[in-house]
Amino acid sequence: KKLETGFLHIDNHWEWESGLEIHTGINFTTEGVFVPFEISSGITVPSGTYNHHEAQLVFMSNTSKNVSVNIRSIIGGFFGGRRTSTTGSVNVRLGDKFTSEWGINNNVVRLPFGDFNTNIFRSRISYSFTPRLYIQSLIQFNDVLDKWSMNMRLGWLQQSNTGLFLVFNENRGLDRFDNRSFTLKYSRMFDVIK
Repeated sequence: KKLETGFLHIDNHWEWESGLEIHTGINFTTEGVFVPFEISSGITVPSGTYNHHEAQLVFMSNTSKNVSVNIRSIIGGFFGGRRTSTTGSVNVRLGDKFTSEWGINNNVVRLPFGDFNTNIFRSRISYSFTPRLYIQSLIQFNDVLDKWSMNMRLGWLQQSNTGLFLVFNENRGLDRFDNRSFTLKYSRMFDVIK
């Protein structure tokens, strides 16, 4: 038997009365690669077992405020090389109707067989017209693939997260259209005993 993936996480959390949080941690990882694969254009990870450790640092401001910030960094070994992954987001909340998150995930990867960088930009927006009627969206851009993706959902809740849902998905490159779909879903809960 071969180990495909192993992950051990050890951390400390510091929380202040102001709502500020700082987390520090260390991850011990194992990745068993049985078949070589292309991780980025022209860069192939050879088969083998990769054992690494990585430091993790998290900063979170008070999430109950109208504006909050979340920053997470992971720095350490990655498939025989090194990776620095930093995720930052700003959350904006206006009353009990509007919430949003605006963020970026940046990866700087240095491997013995090649280097690459990636960025993913994202925004999540939610607006509640009433406690049972809402609209949500997720928009992302991947700079390696030059691809946008969008998901929008209109929900009209009944009980226990059942109701009517209209979902729109679209994926497109900067110079091409990939796919688009509309989904209409209705779910209802009923008691078969009565």
